Amino acid sequence: MAVAMDVWFDYICPYSVITRHVVAEVLAGHEAVVTYHPFEVNPDCVEEAGEYPRGVWEASVRPLARERGVRLSGPPGAPLRRARLALVGYQYALDEGAGGTYSDEVFRAYFDQWQDISDPVVLTRLAARAGLDAQAYRAAIMSPQYLLRHRRADAAARTEQGITMVPVVRIGSWRLDGVPTREQLAEALDRAAADEQAPSSTPAGTQVSPLAADGRAPRPASGEEAFPSAA
Repeated sequence: MAVAMDVWFDYICPYSVITRHVVAEVLAGHEAVVTYHPFEVNPDCVEEAGEYPRGVWEASVRPLARERGVRLSGPPGAPLRRARLALVGYQYALDEGAGGTYSDEVFRAYFDQWQDISDPVVLTRLAARAGLDAQAYRAAIMSPQYLLRHRRADAAARTEQGITMVPVVRIGSWRLDGVPTREQLAEALDRAAADEQAPSSTPAGTQVSPLAADGRAPRPASGEEAFPSAA
């Protein structure tokens, strides 16, 4: 049985990009299913802000990316943009089974090409590259239906899962708020797999309600993107 891994991310967070690369590498050698959850870290911020703090990028982001073997071109251009519209579009991409491809396009556009991912024209072009219908995507990101779904998924992450930052990775009872190493992920996956193979102590015939690893009720289905590993 494949181990479940949950990852929370935001498109404008460079640490989310690094984590995505690390997760992909580790999954090559493990049987797991990853569910990516969008999370808007600053939902109440202004539409445009200043530039990415150069000191933080050079002192933290770039060294960490280099250590994890991830190439980042540099800090995104100024002014910094909000990711909300891109995250709303992610909800539509999920419906179309293209959440992973869409995320790859958005991350690449923002951090490698410094494109404005708050611009619906830019996002529609990226969605088309991900194989989505451009007209349907444009209608979706402008609709109250997908905006509401994004807000509900974001609220559920905060209230039910206790998410306050990104990235966050959870495997079974193990959770890390921050960028994991390959070794940490591999160890957590191996431990979770061993736990699942261990004999259950629950008496036969007992019905157990499904709960999240932290004991809370199951999360809603919206705002999730699941990928089986290549193992």
